[in-house]
Amino acid sequence: MASSARGRRRAPKRRRRNSPGRVLVLVLVSTVLVAGTGAAIGYASHLFAKHQGTANAEAASPAGEPTADSGQATSSAAAKSPAPSTGSAPARSHPPIPKASGPGTVTTLNVASADSDLTNRPVVVYRPAVPPGTVLPVVYLLHGVPGEPDRMMEAVKDTLDKAFTSGSEAPFVVAAPTGGGNAHDDTEWADAADGKDMVETYLVKDVIPAVEGPEPLPAGMRAVVGFSMGGYGAANLALRHPDLFGQFASLAGYFHVDDPAGMFGADSKLVAANTPDALVKQAAGKRVLLLEDQDEPDPLINGEAEEFAKRLHDCACDVDLNWHLEPGGHSYDFVTDSFPTVIGFLDQGF
Repeated sequence: MASSARGRRRAPKRRRRNSPGRVLVLVLVSTVLVAGTGAAIGYASHLFAKHQGTANAEAASPAGEPTADSGQATSSAAAKSPAPSTGSAPARSHPPIPKASGPGTVTTLNVASADSDLTNRPVVVYRPAVPPGTVLPVVYLLHGVPGEPDRMMEAVKDTLDKAFTSGSEAPFVVAAPTGGGNAHDDTEWADAADGKDMVETYLVKDVIPAVEGPEPLPAGMRAVVGFSMGGYGAANLALRHPDLFGQFASLAGYFHVDDPAGMFGADSKLVAANTPDALVKQAAGKRVLLLEDQDEPDPLINGEAEEFAKRLHDCACDVDLNWHLEPGGHSYDFVTDSFPTVIGFLDQGF
């Protein structure tokens, strides 16, 4: 209301005696205005607190750097996954995050598993160059097979730097864990029926806390993205843990079980429980990006994005779905070339 009166010249007012009735009206109006102002301030404070860390959190974890010791400075306020996008970038409900001042830094966390023999496994973490105390979303980036986190980070780092230093996209942290197993080389980013390579449990129980710290992010500030086997893993993990991930993206992925290493031990119940095609209703309220390379040679992957997109559409699950073909073949170059699309998509949902 103050802004609407800005610049107006007001005529001098003559004093006049207030009658009892006029006093009562003024009191009632003042009460309403004060109550309305308090509600507005409270609502604004809630939005600010939703994604902004407290002063104590910032002091405990400067720069929000994700480390196994201190973790990322995060908000303790609970928040639900963002509502599905209508296609245009929604207004942020928290203070704008400044653009990165330069290239991001890449560090490695060695994270062990408490539930299997997956010990001292590297998680490669990219952090944008933003002011200390800035609370950032986190994207978990899953490699294929054969594959490793270092190579995935190499494929995307320059693209991340360009997007974040230009100010075209708001920065976020990227964490690339190790998805290979000791007993199974092709883990599908899942838990093995024999209990030897519990990769899904490792990611959920060990990697996320190591990256984010003792106060985990809300699902709306967390996404999972994967390439090839990692594309299957991203979809499978997001649908099996809808409370953890607000968005997921699959690059040249597939959405049914392909298990050459016997992770599921031919157990039909385990196979069904790890089949994204059958879990589409778990995508309700999520944002989903499916990209497939135009020159895909593998029949396991060729046409999968279109088929899975159709299942998501037909389930009428209120999914914010984007899918299309991208130029290129099944390679890390495809990851690099398509990652600007991934960054832009994810940034709309954070």
